Amino acid sequence: MNRYCYSLLLLLCFSLGPARAQTAALPKARLNDCYRVVGKDSVVFYYSDEYVLTPPGCATIRRHVRLDSAGRFQGFVRDYRLTNNVLLVQGAYQAGRKEGVFEIYHPNGELAARGRYLQGREVGDWAYWYPTGRPRQILSFRDGRAPLIQQFWDETGTQLVKDGNGTWYRNELGLNLSGAVLQGAPDGRWVLRRLANDAVVVREIFRKGYFSSGIVVDAVETYQDESRLEIADWDAYSQGEVYTLNKVCQ
Repeated sequence: MNRYCYSLLLLLCFSLGPARAQTAALPKARLNDCYRVVGKDSVVFYYSDEYVLTPPGCATIRRHVRLDSAGRFQGFVRDYRLTNNVLLVQGAYQAGRKEGVFEIYHPNGELAARGRYLQGREVGDWAYWYPTGRPRQILSFRDGRAPLIQQFWDETGTQLVKDGNGTWYRNELGLNLSGAVLQGAPDGRWVLRRLANDAVVVREIFRKGYFSSGIVVDAVETYQDESRLEIADWDAYSQGEVYTLNKVCQ
């Protein structure tokens, strides 16, 4: 999970408290109830939207994949939406780690992102698109460090970051993250806000591309160790590698 989701989860904990308490009272599902063997080494896993292993009766995603002798993902993988069989993810694994080109799709079937993994890590240039098919951004990944923002367009097609300079934003889960970009890196003040009331949730300061300081406003928590915001999308599909069990179906 990337650091951007740290802030999202803080909000979700506050807003979903009663529902989470009810869910916590349910027992965990059994692993055997969350997959089906469909061949000698081929398996279909069932997940929630968050890629937590879930019995088929209440799952939303299914993954077709092969397993090696150690039980790790191996070879081609395909993820589908259970309700309509729309392809969500396709790529390949080697010894349990993502390897080669991956493609991620929006729920409407439009391509959302395409890029390459090397030993489980995003590398090189990744391209992203909006659900309309318009280009969204190009990020450059570098040896595990935060990606550089090379290009960015808004939903209307207006380019806001060109050749690493401009302004960038993302709206997701009722939150807006935005800030200036200089030579591909965050610069100046970056802010995470609630879209509903424009309230600031997290504020961070960058100088010449390097993180300087930040504050989680709701918790009145300041920090100077590292940024808790991230530009790269949350690759929820990677959570399927963890084999986390969901609660039983209600």
